[in-house]
Amino acid sequence: MLSLSFAVCDDNNPSSLLLLEMTGLFPHAHYLTDEEKHLHAGSDGNRRMFYNGIFNTPDEAARNAVQLVDNEHEPFYFTAFPKADSWEVELGVAFYQDFLEGNFGGLSNSTQEAKDLVYSHGITGLELYGHSRGTMTLGNMLYSFKQEGVHGIADNTNINFYGPAFNVLVASGLLGYVSDGKQTTIGFDGHRYDFVSRIIGGNGYTYETAPPGSNVWTEWWRVTMNPISSHTCLEDAGRMCNMLYGSSHREQVPSSKSWSKK
Repeated sequence: MLSLSFAVCDDNNPSSLLLLEMTGLFPHAHYLTDEEKHLHAGSDGNRRMFYNGIFNTPDEAARNAVQLVDNEHEPFYFTAFPKADSWEVELGVAFYQDFLEGNFGGLSNSTQEAKDLVYSHGITGLELYGHSRGTMTLGNMLYSFKQEGVHGIADNTNINFYGPAFNVLVASGLLGYVSDGKQTTIGFDGHRYDFVSRIIGGNGYTYETAPPGSNVWTEWWRVTMNPISSHTCLEDAGRMCNMLYGSSHREQVPSSKSWSKK
């Protein structure tokens, strides 16, 4: 499975190779140059990478990265699965990552690239972000390290999940193993009515504001059919999301099952 890497830069770091789909909304998003494949650190010394979810074009993945990564004014990067030609293929890729990757099949390119990032920068400073299916990439990456008995390589690695299709408690435990206990929490932001996070990921939730008169069935429908939903209205999501769902917030989730939300 092919994955493509792009960079999102601030105005002080103009792009040298623009991605055509993004020249309107994201004029500073571009394919990684050979030099940039050695990711640049931000002013705090950390490198940042975002992993997108299902049914996303590179343009949509860029928008999600800008929305969810902590500091949009520092160099950061995102890795995107190219959007498949049909929804059946998209769901097939998600199924593979959820049930087969690392168990009965090999690692996808994006998961292997995530492993390479941790090997290279997990001790010096790395921030990894995932939304929806992108959290499977990060969770499977951690699980692969555990299977191989590899640890002590993520001492300065922070991971954040948004609307995750991977279980946050499991990921926290895996990160604790891979970092030799130096990192024991995962950042988590998820809505009560987001079935991707709640049902597929088996997670709790950090907030529950919903449009007046709405209910769980309506919200589940919105997740599948509406670009503005409990699955997408996270962090800095814009005026309409704030009107309908209020402000979301991220919480740090430890591996201990003592953490819960209602």
